[in-house]
Amino acid sequence: MKKQLAIALLAASIPAAWAQKSPSGNGGFDSLDKNHDGYLSTAEVAGEKELAKRFAKFDANKDGRWSVDEYIKANKDNDERILADSTITTKVKSALLLEKGIPSTAISVETYEGHVQLSGFVDGAGVKEKAGKLAAGVSGVKAVENRLSVK
Repeated sequence: MKKQLAIALLAASIPAAWAQKSPSGNGGFDSLDKNHDGYLSTAEVAGEKELAKRFAKFDANKDGRWSVDEYIKANKDNDERILADSTITTKVKSALLLEKGIPSTAISVETYEGHVQLSGFVDGAGVKEKAGKLAAGVSGVKAVENRLSVK
């Protein structure tokens, strides 16, 4: 039963929205290009936190603006990060679920760029420590912030 639940968690965590974000097929570029010059400036992507964070990295020719191609590459990079983080979250949840003595349903797991945060309530310091060690042992985890509270 626990194994089936772990598999279901993995399947449910994979983002379903990998489709293009606009009818024009350029992933929403047109809606961000406010001045319609065919490029995106840092100001135009400022409202998109993850894209803004990637601006310098994906401005391949360092001209201070993105072409459609640069925009698509930055989106692809972010999509890959989302998928990797979702996979890590699912693996951590599965590890907690399969471990006896850990109240896995009482533990929330969030992942961002490989950094895992555990939160929720557990019955003892030993359970908190064990959950943190399990999470840290999952492939792809860079760091664990164990915010579990002992009740």
